[in-house]
Amino acid sequence: MDDVRLVIGSEAHAGWTEIRVMRSIEAVADTFELTLTERWADGEEPRPIRAGVACELWIDDERVVTGYVDDVAPSYDAQKHTVTASGRSKAGDLVDCSLSGTLQWKGRTLLAIARDLAKRFGIEVRSEVSEGEVFQVEALEPGEPVWDFLEQLARRRAVRIVSLSDGNLLITRAGTGRIATPLTLGENVLRASGEFSLRERFSDYIVQGQQSGRDGNSGAAAAHVKALAKDNGVTRYRPTVVLADGPSTTADAKRRAEWQRNTAWGRGQGLIYTVNGWRHAGGLWAPNRLVRVDDPWLGIAGDRLIMSVQFSLDEQGGRTELRVMPREAADLVKLPDPKKNSESGGW
Repeated sequence: MDDVRLVIGSEAHAGWTEIRVMRSIEAVADTFELTLTERWADGEEPRPIRAGVACELWIDDERVVTGYVDDVAPSYDAQKHTVTASGRSKAGDLVDCSLSGTLQWKGRTLLAIARDLAKRFGIEVRSEVSEGEVFQVEALEPGEPVWDFLEQLARRRAVRIVSLSDGNLLITRAGTGRIATPLTLGENVLRASGEFSLRERFSDYIVQGQQSGRDGNSGAAAAHVKALAKDNGVTRYRPTVVLADGPSTTADAKRRAEWQRNTAWGRGQGLIYTVNGWRHAGGLWAPNRLVRVDDPWLGIAGDRLIMSVQFSLDEQGGRTELRVMPREAADLVKLPDPKKNSESGGW
């Protein structure tokens, strides 16, 4: 089995009996929960892990999470002594924290705003995609969680902000990199589950917003921003109206409508595959990679995007739980024609 170490300062703690590590493109902070016996693997006296310390989680020679220990829960009786340590990547501070004063940016890109905020928490940000045009005026209000603010800006630009293994952040979109090992029912898939639903899907996604008035753009033109995206897979009339998260242009509203439609479409085709171990032929399973799925039971023979990866270890051994969706669910691309659905499967 892979060697899992929680590195704190110069100490590498091993000997874990239960492990849960979650990485996802839908949550900015990766998480871990580790349980170990009272004594370390080398037989020395117990060395306590303290809440709040900086740490790195390694699997063999690959760093997976860089962040902090959030919680430490010792448990013991006359026979057994254990401790559970859980934590998140550095971005957990962005999720938890808010600032006391109002911060305002004029004519800045998403990358510039994200860098300005993240550097206060010792986090760097880079982008591998174009984030679109600058924001005219954006303000972080006192008490507003930092991540809530950044997430709504990212949503308006149809991008995602994810954690890297070094604890820094990346602005990205749905990945195009491919894992060569397919998920094949009857071969490497131990079990599978799906949830197919139309409950959260609508025929018409209408985004309404208000644009900041400025020279050449005031009055009714600024006050009534509206865009529509249709889901042709919903055959009955089911409209929904979404209010924009702040000042928006028509292009912002259009991107938001398409994002809302694609996300709802993908979530309505959720699939979870569990495989043995934590590795495919080329390395550790990772989110935001394409993988081929061959599942005759659900009628799927095509690519899916890995949305999240959970590594686990318990008395049943090591396993990986992969949550996959059609790539269209994570990017602003045209949804497949529901009449040409030979590779998409579904019930």
